[in-house]
Amino acid sequence: MALGGRISEEIFFNRITTGASDDFKKCAQYAHGMVTEYGMSPKLGPINYAVDENGLSKPYSEETNQIIDEEINRIITQTYTASRELLESKKDLIEKLAEKLLENETLSLPEIVEVLGPRPFKMKDSLKDYL
Repeated sequence: MALGGRISEEIFFNRITTGASDDFKKCAQYAHGMVTEYGMSPKLGPINYAVDENGLSKPYSEETNQIIDEEINRIITQTYTASRELLESKKDLIEKLAEKLLENETLSLPEIVEVLGPRPFKMKDSLKDYL
């Protein structure tokens, strides 16, 4: 989700602004946590490579550091590609929704469903009450 703004700028405006720069920062933080704290890297396995609180010393080698960087890059690249494919496949619906928002500024759930169609999965009852 964090890359959605950046990719949307590319797809819909054919340019990139600094407004989406925070997207990459968030993605890097998430991917870094996945690799170094939560053991979610197939190359490194279920090991915690967290650095000390000051960030001054790393409890691993430069070779491991390079693998960490590669894994973070792999995760971000895969996420970017999947997000771009999703947004491009839904481009017509996104444009229709944007046009509807330009007309009304805010949309209710029935208006969103009118544009996008029904949800592909069941909505929680607690959410239905809220909406």
